[in-house]
Amino acid sequence: MTDLDAFLTAIGHPLRRQILETVYETPGISYSQILARVNISSGKLNFHLQKLDPFLAQVEGQYQISNEGLKLYRTWKMLDSRLSGTEVTKSEIPGKFVGRRTLALLIDVMLILSLLFIAADFASAFQLIPAWWMGGFTVPLFLTRIVDVVFAYPDLTVVLIRAFILAIFWMYFTLLEGYRGQTLGKMLLGIRVVDVSGARVGQHPAAVRALTKVLILPFDIIAGLIKARKAGFLRFFGQYTRSWVVRN
Repeated sequence: MTDLDAFLTAIGHPLRRQILETVYETPGISYSQILARVNISSGKLNFHLQKLDPFLAQVEGQYQISNEGLKLYRTWKMLDSRLSGTEVTKSEIPGKFVGRRTLALLIDVMLILSLLFIAADFASAFQLIPAWWMGGFTVPLFLTRIVDVVFAYPDLTVVLIRAFILAIFWMYFTLLEGYRGQTLGKMLLGIRVVDVSGARVGQHPAAVRALTKVLILPFDIIAGLIKARKAGFLRFFGQYTRSWVVRN
């Protein structure tokens, strides 16, 4: 059977497409979990898994997409988006959204920091005090604490607080962008993260994007301008994860 025949056979049945998408979105899923998600008999599942054999990898009873499976999934999604008229075009890719992406990131950062510091001391979080960085004007206490943590001398306590905050940011970006392609900031600015095929980006690529955003964003952008700009990516790890930002 040729590669084209194998591809067409694999995506030619809606149940196989459902199984493929289930494994793509939940790498490491077990046979019983697939059975519950797809809701068919074990005999039918075994039959369709045999048809998908070149495109799935099984390790210790856990299924994940193989390299060939990733090609198949993206090809299917690209065809589906073209047929439905929702294909992501070259004119929609990220270079045009630097301002929106920056503003969305600032919204997310301030939102999470504010919620964390308000939750940490709700009783006095809104107490007004003079702020040195506002020339003595009074601001809520939680804002002053945010500035203090960002600009304070990095002793052990400050380093631990910063590490905790970065972990919160990583989880926030991973969960929201992996689940629906949008953080709250992106929702407000009308942009979202998608796979280059136009499909949902998924948790693993979202986790990589979030980790590099939290830890090395300036270097990621510089590397992207050098290595990935011609391919239409702003960030190097955008090209690595094959994902970019588009309008809603």
